[in-house]
Amino acid sequence: MESILDTSQSRGAKDYANGEINSFIENVEDLTHALKDVDTPEIARVKAKVKIALAAAKSALSDGAAQVRSQARQVSRTTDTYVRDNPWQVVGIAALIGIAVGILATRRSD
Repeated sequence: MESILDTSQSRGAKDYANGEINSFIENVEDLTHALKDVDTPEIARVKAKVKIALAAAKSALSDGAAQVRSQARQVSRTTDTYVRDNPWQVVGIAALIGIAVGILATRRSD
């Protein structure tokens, strides 16, 4: 059975989000490098804060991604176990959801 996390759509969204975040971090790094020739104390203080914030952001990004993957795997395992242990309840729930969606869809088309 294919995991929810293994679908190409979720992978594409994850790759896009990671790309945007990495692009932002690279832009901030480029900005700090561009300001390296400015020697005012205020700019030096801001650059130091930005470097610390970038390091923290990179660390949080990698830690957060690992935590999300771990939680998603756990949810996937729990869901898989529930479906295997209670197949008829899952079929009933899916039927009810299908009926509700059908009712809502017919009301919108009127």
